[in-house]
Amino acid sequence: MLGLLAEGDRSGYDLLKRAERSVAHMWAPAKSQLYAVLPRLVEAGLAGRRTVRQTGRPDKQVYRLTRAGRAAVRQWLETAPPKSWDELLLKVFFAELCSREALLAQLDAYADVQRGFLAEYEAIAPATRYGALTLEYGLELMPARLKWLEKTRRELSR
Repeated sequence: MLGLLAEGDRSGYDLLKRAERSVAHMWAPAKSQLYAVLPRLVEAGLAGRRTVRQTGRPDKQVYRLTRAGRAAVRQWLETAPPKSWDELLLKVFFAELCSREALLAQLDAYADVQRGFLAEYEAIAPATRYGALTLEYGLELMPARLKWLEKTRRELSR
């Protein structure tokens, strides 16, 4: 959410719509989750809030990223290793908020994880036909991810 606020001031509704049009395949906050988190971000000093008066409609709360919020996004982008593929993709999506070197380190760390998974999958002898089908998925997915990681790394190294 902080990454989306880094793009500019937005209401909760606008944040939800922006997420749907940009990062929903990696992270799709529920409306209830979004509206519950926004006041906590303000309390924590990571976001600010102002009221915008509207004629004929309820007033709208517009949120903006604070300096502390921007620092928190940058810290997440640069230090925490991604726990999932979707988290890595989110980090790439918001990478304009961190250094190129930090993003390259994230890509390298995740490539190491993927290589480890691939080695584990290659050592498995599935016990059932259905196990073989899911193993085949992993054996095809990991090389595709590694290829994308390498391609992305080359692109960023230019």
